[in-house]
Amino acid sequence: MMTYGWAILIIVIVAAVLYSLGIFNPSASVTATVTGFTGLGSVSAVCLGGVSFTVSLGNSIGYLIEITDINLTSSSNTVTASQDIMIQPNQMKTITIPASSLCSPGGRYSVSAVVSYTEPGQVFPGPYVSTGTAAGTAASLPSSIASYGTLIVNNTQGVGAQSSFQQMVNVTSSTSEWPQISSSPFGQNVEFFSVTGQPLDSWLESHASTWALWWVKLGSILPSSKQTVYMGFASASTNLFNGVNVGEAPQLSPTYAEYDDGANVFNNYWNFAGTSSSLPSAWQSLTSGYSINNGLIFDAVNSENQAIGTTSAVASPGLLEAYITGNYGRIILELSTSNTIFNYGVSAYENGYEMMYGGYTSPPDGGLTEISGTTLTGLGNFGSATSLPQVFGIGWVATGNTFEYTYTSNLLSPTTVSSTNTGVTIASQLYISIGQLGSGDTQQGGTWTVYWIRTRAYPPSGVMPYVSFGSVS
Repeated sequence: MMTYGWAILIIVIVAAVLYSLGIFNPSASVTATVTGFTGLGSVSAVCLGGVSFTVSLGNSIGYLIEITDINLTSSSNTVTASQDIMIQPNQMKTITIPASSLCSPGGRYSVSAVVSYTEPGQVFPGPYVSTGTAAGTAASLPSSIASYGTLIVNNTQGVGAQSSFQQMVNVTSSTSEWPQISSSPFGQNVEFFSVTGQPLDSWLESHASTWALWWVKLGSILPSSKQTVYMGFASASTNLFNGVNVGEAPQLSPTYAEYDDGANVFNNYWNFAGTSSSLPSAWQSLTSGYSINNGLIFDAVNSENQAIGTTSAVASPGLLEAYITGNYGRIILELSTSNTIFNYGVSAYENGYEMMYGGYTSPPDGGLTEISGTTLTGLGNFGSATSLPQVFGIGWVATGNTFEYTYTSNLLSPTTVSSTNTGVTIASQLYISIGQLGSGDTQQGGTWTVYWIRTRAYPPSGVMPYVSFGSVS
């Protein structure tokens, strides 16, 4: 009996080990089991079958190291990639290496790695090597994807991005990705995904004949680092829009907001679907006079101030933005310390000479009174035009007499204006409001339609990471 007992115990142990390695559970976590890599701290890895090998390296040596080469060997192939990656002590950097033959989608793999590095500034700078092994189940591309382009997100700042960061991806007609995008309707066959093969929430904001602007929701971005994501393409006739993780701005769909997934992409997001007077959840009326007809409509023909505001505050830092069309008069987008007033804002108006300026300095009528001494001023003028840019907004950092900006024309050529208003302290929790001035203001009149309002994460040091486009595979 004792012999059988030991045999059973050995079988249980072996089964447990095999299960932990994913042998009995191919759909288990695609993160590899990693051994070795002395000096590189916490190391993790994942292989995306037929595409790439991604490794995250730390630094437990105690001073700066520079990764110069990584050599990867599997049973079927060897890949060597030159690097120039600096890792500070207790810092982490993620490196994605094109390696289509190291693993097969959904299959088991074992990759041995030799990481070459130096120790710049030290008496004996090296070179040195650290070796280890990563084994696991390879990830697979999303099932609908037939081809993909590699995108490198470059954070040039010495600080990282907030978690759940929204990355702007501007695809132009000069990229290899452009011919792959379906035009009927535009962008319907596009799905972004990560190095683990997981779909990423994405939202198509706008497009023209030579460019298209997407927002992709990423995890946090490390300081002075690069992150790889993929732009996947199904067949041109496949519609991947689902309003959940693949979607577009509400005014782009044949039926307003049919494929709008903005609420899953941005920190806060609202559209104005329907034809009733009901506001989206978390909004309230500050005045009467507005209407909703698949968009929030302010019509100054009513000769009265019209405004709505949120019932709860949003946190700093962030960016508040809205998509607005209009023809004349003034509309104001505000951040406030109260949910019943205007407080810090930018306004836009069109009278043929001047368009969009910030720092609304005279109180609006109809009880929407600004608090004396707390209005941010001096955001400047933005030139003459014949129509309002469709997107504009406010950026705010945190408490203190801080930074604010507006921008024009679909974010592609932002105009930035700093503000350090003495004696003005911006609260860390702010309410949103938007409104139109009626007959009591010199810039009265006109009709404005607001299609969506959002807040998104503040980019590292106010600088959006830029995207490099690779070839399509």
